[in-house]
Amino acid sequence: MPGTAITVRVPATSANLGAGFDCLGLALDMFASVTVTFCEAEQPPTEDVGEKMVLSAVRHAYQRLGKPLPGGVRVRYQVAIPLGRGLGASAVARVAGVLAVNELERGVFDEQALLDLVSELEGHGDNACPALFGGLQVCVQGADGHYVRAASRFPADAHIALLIPEHSMPTKEARKALPESYSKADTVHNIGRAALFVAAMASGRMELLAEATDDRVHQRQRAALFPPLFDIFAAARQAGAYAAWLSGAGSSVAAICPEEPARAVANAMLAASKAAGYDGRALVTRIAKEGATVSRVELVDA
Repeated sequence: MPGTAITVRVPATSANLGAGFDCLGLALDMFASVTVTFCEAEQPPTEDVGEKMVLSAVRHAYQRLGKPLPGGVRVRYQVAIPLGRGLGASAVARVAGVLAVNELERGVFDEQALLDLVSELEGHGDNACPALFGGLQVCVQGADGHYVRAASRFPADAHIALLIPEHSMPTKEARKALPESYSKADTVHNIGRAALFVAAMASGRMELLAEATDDRVHQRQRAALFPPLFDIFAAARQAGAYAAWLSGAGSSVAAICPEEPARAVANAMLAASKAAGYDGRALVTRIAKEGATVSRVELVDA
């Protein structure tokens, strides 16, 4: 019996965006293509971390449906987004797994159920939401446990310069650097700046983004794991960026800038990182308007 191969296209993401810890995120115009094949024959186990996350998401979706997992499931990445770099690789894997199940089961999950499923697996919705729906998203968990989202407008000509260091910062390790509690002053500081970020993007007031990304909740603490972080921020602004932030839990750094200086901003961040002994690569992308899509379904020999 032939199997069914479902290919899902999912954007990378950048979360937190400075002060919007665990609630702000945007999709990047860098897409991974993940093919999930469902067949009757049991498949050998995989040691690939990304593939394991996809398979875990598939199992989670079937548990939610109260249905048994198909006999065999295998996963193949065509384009990989690096793990442990703060670019939403885990969200990509989980979105791909859940959307593949949804396609196979003829759309049994609506948008709310999809958001809840992926956010539960992620622990929060800051990467899950833009990976699913694209654009700039605000996502929080409501009192009833469901996730609530709102998309924000953003300038169409905004570019994102990225520094992707060679060294990784696994999310679990990066979270260990954070304190158990925060002062009232620091909490109020971040609430205001997260709100300012959304308002600045929606209104095109890009000159406000330097203030809007001034964070007291996670970036200063995580700089202990990546000492040149604030030098990289400074280099990005000096090269023409409006603002820069630690992407997700790191180690990547994202800077938002006009088109003209975008390459210079990326190169300046890389130079600052290398000067501190951290190699990597730099690139320029944009905010992706679209989120994840099922790009192909086919019958294959299993």
